[in-house]
Amino acid sequence: MEKTRFYYFLPLLILIVSMFIFLPNLGRNFLWQDEAQTALISRSILANGIPYGHDDKNSFSQELGAENGNGGVYKWHPWIPFYIHAAFFYFFGQSDNAARFPDALFGIGTVLLCFWTVRSTGKGIRASLLAASILMLMVPFLLLSRQCRYYSMAAFFSMGCIWTYFLFLQSKKHARLLLVCSIVFLFYVQMIYGAIFLATMLIHLTLVRKRYFKRILGPIVGILCFVLPWIGYTSEISYQSRYGEYFADLYFVKIFFIDFIRQLLLYVVPFYFLLFLYIVVVWRRKNIRDIWNNTKLHMSFYFIFVTLSLTTLSVTAPNSFFRYLVTVLPICAIVVAEIIELGFQAHTALGSVGLFLVLFHQPLSNYYYELTHDFRGPMEGFVGHLRQYAQPTDTVAISYGDMPIKWYTGLRVIGGLTGENLEDAGHARWVIIRKYFNCTQGLVVTKYLQSQLQEGRYRKFTLDAPDTPYENREDPQNHLYRTATKEDRVVIYERILK
Repeated sequence: MEKTRFYYFLPLLILIVSMFIFLPNLGRNFLWQDEAQTALISRSILANGIPYGHDDKNSFSQELGAENGNGGVYKWHPWIPFYIHAAFFYFFGQSDNAARFPDALFGIGTVLLCFWTVRSTGKGIRASLLAASILMLMVPFLLLSRQCRYYSMAAFFSMGCIWTYFLFLQSKKHARLLLVCSIVFLFYVQMIYGAIFLATMLIHLTLVRKRYFKRILGPIVGILCFVLPWIGYTSEISYQSRYGEYFADLYFVKIFFIDFIRQLLLYVVPFYFLLFLYIVVVWRRKNIRDIWNNTKLHMSFYFIFVTLSLTTLSVTAPNSFFRYLVTVLPICAIVVAEIIELGFQAHTALGSVGLFLVLFHQPLSNYYYELTHDFRGPMEGFVGHLRQYAQPTDTVAISYGDMPIKWYTGLRVIGGLTGENLEDAGHARWVIIRKYFNCTQGLVVTKYLQSQLQEGRYRKFTLDAPDTPYENREDPQNHLYRTATKEDRVVIYERILK
């Protein structure tokens, strides 16, 4: 009885500790471009019932309008993340905290699923706690989980798929129903992750459990019945129109694949941890075959999942953004935890060294600073100025960063990556030209706005906010834990009315 109580107490303990790590200071900085786009599309649900890529004033596009179907319905991404955010806006109001709160909760849920997944494989309490703790203290995962996007939801439902698949392999009651639900939800968070898991499961069954194929056919038919209507509904949306030059190009595939691995070694699992693995293997060489026989069922799945994820993302992604690896991060935590557990089984000191190496690699002091201090980015400067001086009928022209301006001010905003006609920018009362641009379209808009700034027609205001490339992006290499102090100040121009 005491063991049973202890087993149920541990998830509660993980939940409580996770809340102190994931939830504080969610409104610390303004939503950046991608987050604000998600918030704007989610808000449109409150007015229309379904996601729209525009409202009566502004476009919410970042792909030159390619995301929207007939009537302006947004179809670039599946809708579950937007409905979840819309629900939180409905109940908690439209704030930065409400925008990021569901994502943080799904991050916490992923940590719990990480614990239960390791337990479902027959590993002990210590290995399960190690996996949950490593993911809980993995700063790149924390950053992704505090973004108003789909990232933590993809990780949560991906881990849900893996957990229920392992239950299916054990012939647990209701495992097939749970598996179907998890996979369908994953598809409707991000299609590519659902396809990756489904392919991984079929490959794994082919290699290790062929006799289970008949049992999985029914669930697969059920999954397809749920997924195919969405594929048909969104068939008018062409990803090739925006990123066709990257798809299946062997040069980009190779570059992206290498960069994904580089980022995992740089930000998640340190390269020197491989030395620790070597020491563990040498230490346990006498029973290494028994260890492999006891773990190969699940380790083979992890290997296929990670390999297929990296390969598929390298083939289909427009760039090797770290955020695409979000579903791989919990698997990294699990595998590293199981290696450290082998170290603990060999000697307490050896296991402790492995755990220290992994945690030492994480910028935990920077993350603690983020939880306990305020942050000032470029959008805080722009929004503050416009709220103070702009009229509701004013128009803003901006080279990049249009989504946060639309979210916070409700003004008409031209520019950014919407692909709209820029002719009206010449009549805009406010013009913002950012120091940085991140793509060809950004350069085009920047040059056009610069050509409109005729001498004597505009008044220049330099604001007390740094002109960093992004408000605060989630990618580890771009994320700012502290307010930038060595950047130029942001500038906004006001047209002189005559």
